[in-house]
Amino acid sequence: MTREAIDGIAAPDGRERLFRAVSWMFLFAALYGVFRYVSRRELLVTARRVELALRRDLFDHVIRLPLSFFGATPTGDVMSRLTNDVSAVWLFLGPGLLTLVGTVLSYVLALSFMLRISVVLTLVSLVLAPVVILVSREYGRAFHRIYRNVQEALSAMNATLQENITGIRLVKAYGLEGKEEERFAGDCAEYYRHNVSVSKTSAAFHGAIGFLAGAGVALVLLLGGWLVIRGRLTLGGFVAFNAYLAMLSFPTMALGWVINLVQRGGSAMGRINEFLRHPPESSIWVEEEYPAEGRRVPLLSVRNLSFAYPGEERGEVLRGVGFSIEEGEVVGLVGQTGSGKSTLLSLILRLYPVRPGTVFFEGRDVGAIPLAELRRKVSLVAQDPFLFSDTVLANVCFGMEAQDEGAARRAAAHARFLAEIEEMPDGFRTVIGERGISLSGGQKQRATIARALCTGARLLLLDDALSAVDAETEQEIFDEILSVRGGRTILFSTHRMASLSRCDRILVLSAGRIVEEGTHDELLSLRGAYFDLYSRQMLTRELEAST
Repeated sequence: MTREAIDGIAAPDGRERLFRAVSWMFLFAALYGVFRYVSRRELLVTARRVELALRRDLFDHVIRLPLSFFGATPTGDVMSRLTNDVSAVWLFLGPGLLTLVGTVLSYVLALSFMLRISVVLTLVSLVLAPVVILVSREYGRAFHRIYRNVQEALSAMNATLQENITGIRLVKAYGLEGKEEERFAGDCAEYYRHNVSVSKTSAAFHGAIGFLAGAGVALVLLLGGWLVIRGRLTLGGFVAFNAYLAMLSFPTMALGWVINLVQRGGSAMGRINEFLRHPPESSIWVEEEYPAEGRRVPLLSVRNLSFAYPGEERGEVLRGVGFSIEEGEVVGLVGQTGSGKSTLLSLILRLYPVRPGTVFFEGRDVGAIPLAELRRKVSLVAQDPFLFSDTVLANVCFGMEAQDEGAARRAAAHARFLAEIEEMPDGFRTVIGERGISLSGGQKQRATIARALCTGARLLLLDDALSAVDAETEQEIFDEILSVRGGRTILFSTHRMASLSRCDRILVLSAGRIVEEGTHDELLSLRGAYFDLYSRQMLTRELEAST
């Protein structure tokens, strides 16, 4: 239409031709606006849906990975892949794909019309295309390598940031703000250095593309002007050809940006796939095994259990451990620090891989019990209490399908925590802050005990769950748990010996082995490992009392 308008100016019916051409141009402009609106809405919204699905699937996968994965992967790296990498994938699928499709269509349509105007000029305008393709390919290779370094540096920086925010109390307690500033500054400098490399590479590419595009326009102007002078091309055709060439200038310049997004998206998707390739925690490992009918079996049975943490060189933490617990029993577990108490309780709940034929619950190999069923029947109060940034009620009812304030009140009363909750500004509706920062160590432990009591699990595992309260409160809470346990079986690990006298049996763990088993009085009469631990602790208490 531009060519028609310019060539028709000097014609007898020039006014009609100009008006007709301009009318068509207005119509094309309207269609262009409609298509751009629809294409952007459809492609960008679809890309957002893909991003939403990917983010959900990735989170669902990561949250089902075994504990060994989180032990070997920094939290900042996990956060980076679930946020920045997923966003990079969206940038490719949304703006990147939109621009790529637009570039292809622009080239196809523009070149077809350019060929109709002048085959010679079109070939001249494409003479530098192989050079552009070669430069783009080399740029893509270099950018993929450099941007992966950027993403890894970002993960390291996020890990340092997350550790310092989570451990801010420790940083302040040791006055290490300056040292951590230097550490974070080093991570930032590394991230900056890799980003500068990206910018330099991108600038070199855009500079080269800009030069090649300008050189192509100069060649077209030189040859096209000569054709117009010779009368082999009309002025309108020459203007229209340059208009098509101008239409290709943005897609050509955008080519580098698209390659950038493709490489970022590919690199990000590669990092995401690394997580997705990690096998999730399997619900069932071995075939179902049931005890023979009519045969009484203990609620929990451990047979020749040995375990070593994957990738660690210290060897086996547990060595040939074996014992059984009848339903309704209260069994104490005692041993020096590092003897394997926490590891044993974690394996009963199958938080780490357990060798088939070593741990049985209700007569079934724990590897044959679906995880959801096992963890509904066994409840663990960990040594390190964790609370969410939510209300007290939500934290106490965390293991339940729905929040029940009545059940939460009863559980909090048994954990000697109800009176303190009622003194809070909003009672059970009080938000306790990130990781329960507004609560003391003892309050956190009692909150997690109340959470475990709320679930109604058949087997309750207490992993030194009262270490942050005083000995008197520990006795009160333990007595309360025993009085309301309702037939529950309890395996109680502690470093305080006084509470163990209430247990039906006591297991003494030393260097990963059970060296003694019996009641409190029986073990004292043996004058062995338990007697030594008990005597040492009683002596320490007497010395503290005398001072």
